[in-house]
Amino acid sequence: MKHAREYHGSSMDMVVDAKLRSLLQETFVKEGITHVIETGTYLGLGSTTFVSESFPKGRPPEEFVTIEVNWKSWRRARANLRRFPTVKALWGRTVAVEKALKFLESDGALRNPNEHPDILIDDTTNPLRFYQNELAGSLGGSPRIYKPWQFIPWLFDRKFSNSGDNLLEKYLTMFKTKKPLVILDSAGGIGLLEFSIVRETMKGFPYVLLLDDINHLKHFRSHQQIKEDNHFTIIGSTERWLLAKHTA
Repeated sequence: MKHAREYHGSSMDMVVDAKLRSLLQETFVKEGITHVIETGTYLGLGSTTFVSESFPKGRPPEEFVTIEVNWKSWRRARANLRRFPTVKALWGRTVAVEKALKFLESDGALRNPNEHPDILIDDTTNPLRFYQNELAGSLGGSPRIYKPWQFIPWLFDRKFSNSGDNLLEKYLTMFKTKKPLVILDSAGGIGLLEFSIVRETMKGFPYVLLLDDINHLKHFRSHQQIKEDNHFTIIGSTERWLLAKHTA
């Protein structure tokens, strides 16, 4: 595997372009999309804003749930997304940390990265340890807070604003009859796990799926599975992202 820094398109935000905007606009009208679930909000200025702006003028989504695990990013995202009244930014975990760590430990691609020489990854020295540390730090426990006055708002949010675990499955279950758009752009080590949750929870129901980083550990296997599954129709793709429709 190659380090993601070597790739000119590497970014925390989803890379958006005119082709994707056009495809989303057409898909929203054709499929009648009214509900959106997104993993990985970051600051809300990337895919969350881009997708919100791609809805038909005067017809925003009825519900747009975006999930961010990092407290500081979530607080900034809330402020950045206030101009979109139907976007609900949640602070919480898409999956439980124990399930995520167990998935990493059994991931063959992390144990044998040399078998995938053209795939990007965030650490080439010890990728399994890197993603374990990332998940333990971001999904489990309190964030690093170096300024004492930040700790009080964190405690307040922890008590009143944290949405808990397994939010991806929870909202997929709530929206499964709505033909939602599902955007997977979360932590690099659990992309395949999140995709598996989508496939299992949405089995037998139609939905539209947008994947970012299909050339990365995050989604290269999800991309391959989509191409091999006749329930999926690829609407469009580049070397970075893929938009597909799943039929029941």
